[in-house]
Amino acid sequence: METVTYYPGSFGEILQGNLNGIDILCSCPINIFTKVKIIESKKPIYKFNNLKSVKFLNNLLIEWGLESYNKNLDILIQSNIPKGKGFASSTADLCGVYYGLLKLFNKNFKEDELIRNCIKIEPSDSIIFKELNIFDYKKGIYKEKIGNYMEFNILVFEGKRTVDTLEFNRKSLPPLQNVEDLIEKFKKAIKENNVKEVAYCSEESIKRNQNRLNYNILSILNSIKKDIGGYGIIGAHSGDALGIIYEDYIDRRIIEKYSMYLNDYRIYNVKTLSNIYNNMKFK
Repeated sequence: METVTYYPGSFGEILQGNLNGIDILCSCPINIFTKVKIIESKKPIYKFNNLKSVKFLNNLLIEWGLESYNKNLDILIQSNIPKGKGFASSTADLCGVYYGLLKLFNKNFKEDELIRNCIKIEPSDSIIFKELNIFDYKKGIYKEKIGNYMEFNILVFEGKRTVDTLEFNRKSLPPLQNVEDLIEKFKKAIKENNVKEVAYCSEESIKRNQNRLNYNILSILNSIKKDIGGYGIIGAHSGDALGIIYEDYIDRRIIEKYSMYLNDYRIYNVKTLSNIYNNMKFK
């Protein structure tokens, strides 16, 4: 008995803030994946390296009345998603476990079941949905589908700090800023597949909430964005990564003149996915 599932991470949030008193976010999946293997084993050892996934597994099996299987199931996770940077690595792991268990026990997908069990573990990313959703990532009581996922390129600047999602959200932080005005602009941009307007909303979201998490290179990235013809800045509201949204070719030589400011950053490209389910792989 064995299943293998590949599930994508995200790059921070396209949008995060407060909407009508609820803290919400909206994310897009990217082309970096976690590989989750669930195997039958008399002596499970690997799963104890991933305590969030173990807890998720336990909760779901109890809910299904299948807790007797727990002692003979192991979880092996191999991930290309950076940990503690704001790439939804934990959410991707939990989704990988969920879809693996669905296949293993011939269960049907239930969105409310996935939401409920992810939120039990920690605040969760909106990539748990098959379409683009505005999502109450702390309690899971509000979601609003606003369209399909969009494809666009991101030039990533990944820092060295790590941020634990649970610890970060337990801190006494300044409240998220109101983004009601951005939501309407964002919805219109998604409907029209307007990457420039999406990027505007993303950057404005980062600027409004930077008092919650300091971005050391935000001003540098703004200059780079202008030099390379990028559309806007996107980032992790609970991690150490910022990026520049763009559509066409980037001359990386332009970035070299900023190298003195970027010694502590890993720079690379990712691309968002327009369809999360078609990019998942199962065995």
